[in-house]
Amino acid sequence: MKKTGNQWNKNGEGYTDLTAGMALCRVAKEERRQDMGRKRNCRRTVKENIIHEKAVKMRKMTDAQLVHYVEEQVEKARSEGFNQGKAKASPPLMDIQAVIDEIGGVKGIGETKLCLIKEILKKRLGGAAVG
Repeated sequence: MKKTGNQWNKNGEGYTDLTAGMALCRVAKEERRQDMGRKRNCRRTVKENIIHEKAVKMRKMTDAQLVHYVEEQVEKARSEGFNQGKAKASPPLMDIQAVIDEIGGVKGIGETKLCLIKEILKKRLGGAAVG
């Protein structure tokens, strides 16, 4: 017996029923569309997982929580920037004795010139520890 396409689609009462097939196609299409935009968890790196967790946490925040979080981050960035600027503004610590030893190694500079250089460094550096 040869079966045509219409015979396969008939329900128990003998009528053609396409609704089940259409519903299955629609469900399969929606599942494929949802899976396309999503990356599988096993394919993420550790860094990507950490970023994803932070993003999910932020998306779940209320407006008030989000505003509070952003303001905290801005304040933290300002204080870090202030501390970095303060560190740059302070003069770098130098090893004066190493500088004097290096100058003493220059050909033509003897003990007398080295003593004069030490005196100049004491005067300019405000009496810092010069050996």
